[in-house]
Amino acid sequence: MSSQLFSGIAVLSFVLLLLILLLRRLKQPYFIAYIASGIILGPKVLNIIHAPEVVSELGEIGIVLLMFSIGAHIDLRSLSQNFYKPLLIASVQVVLSFICMHLIGRQAGWNMDTIVLISFIISLSSSAIVFQYLARTGEIKSQLGLITCGVLLMQDILVVPMILTLNFMSGSNASIFDLVKVCIGGMLILLFLRAAITKKLFKIPMQKEIIADHDLQVFIGFCICFGMAWISFWFGLSPAFGAFAAGIVIGQDRAIHWLEKSLIPFKVFFMAFFFVAVGLQLDINFFINNAGTIIMVTVSVLLINSIINSVLFKLTGNNWRDSIYGGALLSQIGEFSFMLATLGASLGLVATYTYQITLAVITLTMLLTTIWLTIIQQLIYRLPIVKKR
Repeated sequence: MSSQLFSGIAVLSFVLLLLILLLRRLKQPYFIAYIASGIILGPKVLNIIHAPEVVSELGEIGIVLLMFSIGAHIDLRSLSQNFYKPLLIASVQVVLSFICMHLIGRQAGWNMDTIVLISFIISLSSSAIVFQYLARTGEIKSQLGLITCGVLLMQDILVVPMILTLNFMSGSNASIFDLVKVCIGGMLILLFLRAAITKKLFKIPMQKEIIADHDLQVFIGFCICFGMAWISFWFGLSPAFGAFAAGIVIGQDRAIHWLEKSLIPFKVFFMAFFFVAVGLQLDINFFINNAGTIIMVTVSVLLINSIINSVLFKLTGNNWRDSIYGGALLSQIGEFSFMLATLGASLGLVATYTYQITLAVITLTMLLTTIWLTIIQQLIYRLPIVKKR
Protein backbone atom coordinates (compact mmCIF):
# COMPACT_ATOMS: atom_id res chain seq x y z
CA MET A 1 0.00 0.00 0.00
CA SER A 2 2.74 2.47 0.96
CA SER A 3 4.68 1.49 -2.18
CA GLN A 4 1.66 2.39 -4.36
CA LEU A 5 1.24 5.65 -2.48
CA PHE A 6 4.85 6.74 -2.93
CA SER A 7 5.01 5.67 -6.56
CA GLY A 8 1.73 7.47 -7.29
CA ILE A 9 2.91 10.72 -5.71
CA ALA A 10 6.31 10.45 -7.44
CA VAL A 11 4.78 9.90 -10.88
CA LEU A 12 2.14 12.60 -10.33
CA SER A 13 4.80 15.12 -9.25
CA PHE A 14 6.98 14.30 -12.26
CA VAL A 15 4.11 14.62 -14.76
CA LEU A 16 2.94 17.86 -13.12
CA LEU A 17 6.45 19.33 -13.27
CA LEU A 18 6.84 18.56 -16.97
CA LEU A 19 3.43 20.02 -17.84
CA ILE A 20 3.98 23.10 -15.66
CA LEU A 21 7.31 23.82 -17.38
CA LEU A 22 5.55 23.54 -20.75
CA LEU A 23 2.69 25.81 -19.71
CA ARG A 24 5.14 28.28 -18.21
CA ARG A 25 6.77 28.69 -21.62
CA LEU A 26 3.33 29.09 -23.20
CA LYS A 27 2.31 31.57 -20.45
CA GLN A 28 -0.79 29.55 -19.56
CA PRO A 29 -2.27 28.95 -16.07
CA TYR A 30 -1.06 25.88 -14.22
CA PHE A 31 -4.49 24.44 -13.46
CA ILE A 32 -4.51 23.13 -17.04
CA ALA A 33 -1.50 20.97 -16.13
CA TYR A 34 -3.33 19.64 -13.08
CA ILE A 35 -6.43 18.64 -15.07
CA ALA A 36 -4.30 17.10 -17.84
CA SER A 37 -2.36 15.09 -15.23
CA GLY A 38 -5.58 13.67 -13.86
CA ILE A 39 -6.66 12.60 -17.36
CA ILE A 40 -3.27 11.03 -18.17
CA LEU A 41 -2.83 9.20 -14.85
CA GLY A 42 -6.49 8.28 -14.43
CA PRO A 43 -8.15 4.86 -14.83
CA LYS A 44 -9.02 5.45 -18.50
CA VAL A 45 -5.42 6.09 -19.67
CA LEU A 46 -2.36 4.97 -17.62
CA ASN A 47 -4.41 3.84 -14.59
CA ILE A 48 -1.73 4.91 -12.09
CA ILE A 49 -4.11 6.69 -9.69
CA HIS A 50 -6.55 4.09 -8.38
CA ALA A 51 -8.46 6.10 -5.74
CA PRO A 52 -10.05 9.16 -7.39
CA GLU A 53 -12.39 9.64 -4.40
CA VAL A 54 -9.39 10.19 -2.10
CA VAL A 55 -7.90 12.72 -4.52
CA SER A 56 -11.26 14.48 -4.66
CA GLU A 57 -11.41 14.77 -0.87
CA LEU A 58 -7.89 16.20 -0.80
CA GLY A 59 -8.98 18.67 -3.46
CA GLU A 60 -11.79 19.92 -1.22
CA ILE A 61 -9.11 20.92 1.31
CA GLY A 62 -7.56 23.03 -1.45
CA ILE A 63 -10.84 24.86 -2.05
CA VAL A 64 -11.14 25.58 1.68
CA LEU A 65 -7.59 26.99 1.84
CA LEU A 66 -8.17 29.04 -1.31
CA MET A 67 -11.30 30.64 0.11
CA PHE A 68 -9.48 31.36 3.37
CA SER A 69 -6.73 33.11 1.41
CA ILE A 70 -9.22 35.10 -0.67
CA GLY A 71 -11.09 36.19 2.46
CA ALA A 72 -7.85 37.54 3.91
CA HIS A 73 -7.38 39.76 0.85
CA ILE A 74 -10.96 40.94 0.26
CA ASP A 75 -11.82 44.53 1.16
CA LEU A 76 -15.08 43.70 2.94
CA ARG A 77 -16.09 47.32 3.41
CA SER A 78 -16.01 47.97 -0.34
CA LEU A 79 -17.82 44.70 -1.02
CA SER A 80 -20.53 45.45 1.52
CA GLN A 81 -21.28 48.82 -0.09
CA ASN A 82 -22.34 46.97 -3.27
CA PHE A 83 -23.75 43.85 -1.61
CA TYR A 84 -27.05 44.02 -3.48
CA LYS A 85 -25.35 43.87 -6.90
CA PRO A 86 -23.71 40.43 -6.47
CA LEU A 87 -26.88 39.07 -4.87
CA LEU A 88 -29.03 40.39 -7.73
CA ILE A 89 -26.67 39.08 -10.42
CA ALA A 90 -26.35 35.60 -8.87
CA SER A 91 -30.11 35.25 -8.25
CA VAL A 92 -31.27 36.49 -11.65
CA GLN A 93 -28.57 34.40 -13.32
CA VAL A 94 -30.14 31.21 -11.93
CA VAL A 95 -33.56 32.28 -13.22
CA LEU A 96 -32.26 33.15 -16.70
CA SER A 97 -30.25 29.91 -16.85
CA PHE A 98 -33.45 27.99 -16.07
CA ILE A 99 -35.34 29.83 -18.82
CA CYS A 100 -32.59 29.08 -21.38
CA MET A 101 -32.38 25.41 -20.36
CA HIS A 102 -36.18 25.12 -20.40
CA LEU A 103 -36.31 26.38 -24.00
CA ILE A 104 -33.48 24.09 -25.06
CA GLY A 105 -34.67 21.14 -22.99
CA ARG A 106 -38.19 21.17 -24.40
CA GLN A 107 -36.77 20.95 -27.91
CA ALA A 108 -34.38 18.15 -26.86
CA GLY A 109 -37.06 16.18 -25.01
CA TRP A 110 -35.62 16.59 -21.50
CA ASN A 111 -37.83 16.07 -18.47
CA MET A 112 -38.22 18.78 -15.84
CA ASP A 113 -35.77 17.13 -13.43
CA THR A 114 -32.99 17.28 -16.02
CA ILE A 115 -33.84 20.86 -16.97
CA VAL A 116 -33.66 22.06 -13.36
CA LEU A 117 -30.42 20.17 -12.65
CA ILE A 118 -28.65 21.44 -15.79
CA SER A 119 -29.79 25.02 -15.14
CA PHE A 120 -28.33 24.82 -11.62
CA ILE A 121 -25.08 23.37 -12.96
CA ILE A 122 -24.43 26.01 -15.63
CA SER A 123 -25.32 28.89 -13.29
CA LEU A 124 -22.34 28.19 -10.99
CA SER A 125 -18.91 29.55 -11.95
CA SER A 126 -15.50 28.40 -10.71
CA SER A 127 -14.32 30.27 -7.62
CA ALA A 128 -10.98 28.43 -7.83
CA ILE A 129 -10.23 29.62 -11.37
CA VAL A 130 -11.67 33.14 -11.20
CA PHE A 131 -10.17 34.05 -7.81
CA GLN A 132 -6.75 32.84 -8.91
CA TYR A 133 -7.03 34.69 -12.21
CA LEU A 134 -8.05 37.98 -10.56
CA ALA A 135 -5.29 37.63 -7.96
CA ARG A 136 -2.71 36.98 -10.71
CA THR A 137 -3.83 40.00 -12.77
CA GLY A 138 -4.08 42.27 -9.71
CA GLU A 139 -7.77 42.99 -10.37
CA ILE A 140 -9.17 41.32 -7.26
CA LYS A 141 -9.47 44.65 -5.39
CA SER A 142 -10.85 46.59 -8.36
CA GLN A 143 -14.52 47.54 -8.48
CA LEU A 144 -15.25 44.87 -11.08
CA GLY A 145 -13.15 42.35 -9.16
CA LEU A 146 -15.09 42.97 -5.97
CA ILE A 147 -18.46 42.54 -7.69
CA THR A 148 -17.24 39.38 -9.43
CA CYS A 149 -15.98 37.93 -6.14
CA GLY A 150 -19.29 38.85 -4.54
CA VAL A 151 -21.21 37.00 -7.26
CA LEU A 152 -19.07 33.90 -6.72
CA LEU A 153 -19.74 34.03 -2.97
CA MET A 154 -23.48 34.39 -3.55
CA GLN A 155 -23.33 31.37 -5.86
CA ASP A 156 -21.62 29.36 -3.11
CA ILE A 157 -24.48 30.27 -0.78
CA LEU A 158 -27.10 29.34 -3.40
CA VAL A 159 -25.62 25.84 -3.65
CA VAL A 160 -27.39 24.95 -0.39
CA PRO A 161 -30.99 25.62 -1.61
CA MET A 162 -30.05 23.94 -4.90
CA ILE A 163 -29.10 20.74 -3.04
CA LEU A 164 -32.33 20.88 -1.04
CA THR A 165 -34.33 21.37 -4.25
CA LEU A 166 -32.71 18.36 -5.92
CA ASN A 167 -33.42 16.19 -2.87
CA PHE A 168 -37.04 17.37 -2.86
CA MET A 169 -37.42 16.60 -6.59
CA SER A 170 -36.11 13.07 -6.08
CA GLY A 171 -38.49 12.43 -3.19
CA SER A 172 -35.69 12.35 -0.62
CA ASN A 173 -36.95 15.18 1.54
CA ALA A 174 -34.64 16.83 4.03
CA SER A 175 -35.74 16.85 7.64
CA ILE A 176 -37.10 19.97 9.34
CA PHE A 177 -34.07 19.94 11.64
CA ASP A 178 -31.69 20.12 8.65
CA LEU A 179 -33.64 23.02 7.13
CA VAL A 180 -33.61 24.93 10.42
CA LYS A 181 -29.87 24.31 10.80
CA VAL A 182 -29.16 25.73 7.33
CA CYS A 183 -31.23 28.86 8.00
CA ILE A 184 -29.64 29.45 11.40
CA GLY A 185 -26.14 28.82 10.06
CA GLY A 186 -26.63 31.21 7.16
CA MET A 187 -27.95 33.96 9.44
CA LEU A 188 -25.11 33.50 11.96
CA ILE A 189 -22.39 33.73 9.32
CA LEU A 190 -24.00 36.78 7.71
CA LEU A 191 -24.20 38.46 11.13
CA PHE A 192 -20.59 37.44 11.72
CA LEU A 193 -19.53 39.09 8.45
CA ARG A 194 -21.52 42.20 9.25
CA ALA A 195 -19.79 42.50 12.62
CA ALA A 196 -16.41 42.03 10.90
CA ILE A 197 -17.07 45.15 8.82
CA THR A 198 -17.46 47.44 11.82
CA LYS A 199 -14.80 46.19 14.22
CA LYS A 200 -11.98 43.71 14.74
CA LEU A 201 -13.38 40.44 16.01
CA PHE A 202 -10.16 38.62 16.61
CA LYS A 203 -6.63 39.31 17.74
CA ILE A 204 -3.92 36.66 18.08
CA PRO A 205 -1.95 36.99 21.34
CA MET A 206 1.84 36.70 21.59
CA GLN A 207 2.34 37.83 18.02
CA LYS A 208 6.05 38.60 18.43
CA GLU A 209 6.76 35.09 19.73
CA ILE A 210 4.67 33.42 17.04
CA ILE A 211 6.37 35.30 14.19
CA ALA A 212 9.59 33.42 14.96
CA ASP A 213 7.89 30.01 15.17
CA HIS A 214 6.75 28.63 11.80
CA ASP A 215 5.12 25.51 13.28
CA LEU A 216 2.86 27.62 15.49
CA GLN A 217 1.95 29.78 12.51
CA VAL A 218 0.84 26.79 10.45
CA PHE A 219 -1.30 25.16 13.13
CA ILE A 220 -2.86 28.43 14.28
CA GLY A 221 -3.86 28.97 10.65
CA PHE A 222 -5.26 25.44 10.38
CA CYS A 223 -7.27 25.85 13.60
CA ILE A 224 -8.87 29.09 12.42
CA CYS A 225 -9.42 28.04 8.79
CA PHE A 226 -10.66 24.48 9.29
CA GLY A 227 -12.45 25.32 12.52
CA MET A 228 -14.71 27.81 10.73
CA ALA A 229 -15.03 25.45 7.75
CA TRP A 230 -16.24 22.66 10.07
CA ILE A 231 -18.76 24.95 11.79
CA SER A 232 -20.12 26.03 8.40
CA PHE A 233 -20.32 22.40 7.24
CA TRP A 234 -22.14 21.36 10.45
CA PHE A 235 -24.83 23.94 9.73
CA GLY A 236 -25.29 22.44 6.26
CA LEU A 237 -23.46 25.22 4.43
CA SER A 238 -20.38 25.03 2.25
CA PRO A 239 -17.12 24.52 4.22
CA ALA A 240 -15.47 26.94 1.78
CA PHE A 241 -17.90 29.66 2.88
CA GLY A 242 -16.88 29.23 6.51
CA ALA A 243 -13.20 29.35 5.54
CA PHE A 244 -13.85 32.57 3.64
CA ALA A 245 -15.42 34.11 6.75
CA ALA A 246 -12.35 33.04 8.77
CA GLY A 247 -10.10 34.68 6.20
CA ILE A 248 -12.02 37.93 6.53
CA VAL A 249 -11.44 37.93 10.30
CA ILE A 250 -7.72 37.39 9.76
CA GLY A 251 -7.62 40.06 7.06
CA GLN A 252 -8.88 42.69 9.50
CA ASP A 253 -5.55 42.56 11.37
CA ARG A 254 -2.78 43.70 9.02
CA ALA A 255 -0.14 42.72 11.58
CA ILE A 256 -0.64 39.00 10.97
CA HIS A 257 -0.07 38.67 7.22
CA TRP A 258 2.43 35.94 8.11
CA LEU A 259 -0.53 33.68 8.90
CA GLU A 260 -1.92 33.63 5.36
CA LYS A 261 1.57 33.38 3.86
CA SER A 262 2.45 30.37 6.01
CA LEU A 263 -0.40 28.41 4.39
CA ILE A 264 0.51 29.19 0.75
CA PRO A 265 2.45 25.91 0.15
CA PHE A 266 -0.48 23.88 1.50
CA LYS A 267 -2.92 25.82 -0.67
CA VAL A 268 -0.87 25.16 -3.83
CA PHE A 269 -0.46 21.46 -2.96
CA PHE A 270 -4.12 20.73 -2.22
CA MET A 271 -5.49 22.94 -5.02
CA ALA A 272 -3.46 20.80 -7.41
CA PHE A 273 -5.32 17.74 -6.09
CA PHE A 274 -8.66 19.44 -6.76
CA PHE A 275 -7.90 19.94 -10.44
CA VAL A 276 -6.31 16.49 -10.71
CA ALA A 277 -9.61 15.11 -9.39
CA VAL A 278 -11.42 16.99 -12.15
CA GLY A 279 -9.26 15.24 -14.74
CA LEU A 280 -9.75 11.86 -13.06
CA GLN A 281 -13.52 12.09 -13.45
CA LEU A 282 -13.31 12.57 -17.20
CA ASP A 283 -13.84 9.41 -19.29
CA ILE A 284 -11.46 10.07 -22.18
CA ASN A 285 -12.97 7.31 -24.36
CA PHE A 286 -16.45 8.77 -23.89
CA PHE A 287 -15.04 12.23 -24.67
CA ILE A 288 -13.49 11.03 -27.95
CA ASN A 289 -16.63 9.20 -29.05
CA ASN A 290 -18.84 12.23 -28.31
CA ALA A 291 -16.36 15.03 -29.05
CA GLY A 292 -18.65 16.86 -31.48
CA THR A 293 -21.55 17.05 -29.04
CA ILE A 294 -19.32 17.98 -26.10
CA ILE A 295 -17.55 20.79 -27.97
CA MET A 296 -20.83 22.20 -29.30
CA VAL A 297 -22.42 22.18 -25.84
CA THR A 298 -19.28 23.68 -24.27
CA VAL A 299 -19.15 26.61 -26.69
CA SER A 300 -22.89 27.14 -26.21
CA VAL A 301 -22.48 27.22 -22.42
CA LEU A 302 -19.59 29.70 -22.59
CA LEU A 303 -21.60 31.93 -24.93
CA ILE A 304 -24.86 31.70 -22.95
CA ASN A 305 -23.17 32.40 -19.60
CA SER A 306 -21.15 35.27 -21.07
CA ILE A 307 -24.27 36.91 -22.52
CA ILE A 308 -26.39 36.44 -19.38
CA ASN A 309 -23.71 37.77 -17.03
CA SER A 310 -22.73 40.63 -19.34
CA VAL A 311 -26.31 41.86 -19.44
CA LEU A 312 -26.64 41.57 -15.66
CA PHE A 313 -23.34 43.42 -15.07
CA LYS A 314 -24.54 46.18 -17.41
CA LEU A 315 -27.92 46.44 -15.67
CA THR A 316 -26.14 46.92 -12.32
CA GLY A 317 -24.33 50.04 -13.55
CA ASN A 318 -21.11 48.90 -15.25
CA ASN A 319 -19.95 50.08 -18.66
CA TRP A 320 -20.08 47.64 -21.58
CA ARG A 321 -16.35 46.87 -21.50
CA ASP A 322 -16.42 45.83 -17.85
CA SER A 323 -19.74 44.06 -18.30
CA ILE A 324 -18.53 41.89 -21.18
CA TYR A 325 -15.27 41.17 -19.33
CA GLY A 326 -17.19 40.26 -16.16
CA GLY A 327 -19.47 38.00 -18.19
CA ALA A 328 -16.44 36.19 -19.64
CA LEU A 329 -14.90 35.76 -16.18
CA LEU A 330 -18.03 33.92 -15.02
CA SER A 331 -18.61 31.98 -18.25
CA GLN A 332 -17.11 28.63 -17.18
CA ILE A 333 -18.89 26.04 -15.03
CA GLY A 334 -17.56 25.69 -11.48
CA GLU A 335 -16.32 23.10 -9.04
CA PHE A 336 -19.60 22.92 -7.11
CA SER A 337 -21.29 21.90 -10.36
CA PHE A 338 -19.39 18.60 -10.14
CA MET A 339 -21.02 18.04 -6.77
CA LEU A 340 -24.50 18.85 -8.13
CA ALA A 341 -23.98 16.60 -11.18
CA THR A 342 -22.83 13.70 -8.99
CA LEU A 343 -25.74 14.26 -6.61
CA GLY A 344 -28.21 14.39 -9.50
CA ALA A 345 -26.87 11.13 -10.91
CA SER A 346 -27.01 9.39 -7.50
CA LEU A 347 -30.62 10.55 -7.03
CA GLY A 348 -31.57 9.23 -10.47
CA LEU A 349 -32.40 12.66 -11.91
CA VAL A 350 -30.23 12.16 -15.02
CA ALA A 351 -29.15 9.19 -17.11
CA THR A 352 -25.53 8.00 -17.34
CA TYR A 353 -25.07 9.51 -20.81
CA THR A 354 -26.23 12.96 -19.66
CA TYR A 355 -24.04 12.69 -16.56
CA GLN A 356 -20.92 11.91 -18.60
CA ILE A 357 -21.68 14.71 -21.07
CA THR A 358 -22.08 17.09 -18.14
CA LEU A 359 -18.76 16.09 -16.56
CA ALA A 360 -16.98 16.51 -19.90
CA VAL A 361 -18.53 19.93 -20.54
CA ILE A 362 -17.69 21.20 -17.03
CA THR A 363 -14.07 20.09 -17.48
CA LEU A 364 -13.76 21.58 -20.96
CA THR A 365 -15.20 24.96 -19.92
CA MET A 366 -12.54 25.10 -17.21
CA LEU A 367 -9.77 24.23 -19.68
CA LEU A 368 -10.98 26.84 -22.19
CA THR A 369 -11.40 29.67 -19.67
CA THR A 370 -8.09 31.39 -20.47
CA ILE A 371 -8.59 31.09 -24.24
CA TRP A 372 -12.14 32.41 -23.94
CA LEU A 373 -10.99 35.36 -21.83
CA THR A 374 -8.28 36.17 -24.38
CA ILE A 375 -10.87 36.18 -27.19
CA ILE A 376 -13.23 38.41 -25.20
CA GLN A 377 -10.44 40.80 -24.23
CA GLN A 378 -9.44 41.19 -27.89
CA LEU A 379 -13.08 42.05 -28.58
CA ILE A 380 -13.60 44.58 -25.80
CA TYR A 381 -10.39 46.46 -26.55
CA ARG A 382 -12.10 47.49 -29.80
CA LEU A 383 -15.14 48.83 -27.98
CA PRO A 384 -15.21 52.55 -27.17
CA ILE A 385 -15.80 53.61 -23.57
CA VAL A 386 -18.91 55.77 -23.28
CA LYS A 387 -18.18 58.47 -20.77
CA LYS A 388 -20.94 59.71 -18.50
CA ARG A 389 -21.87 63.37 -18.90
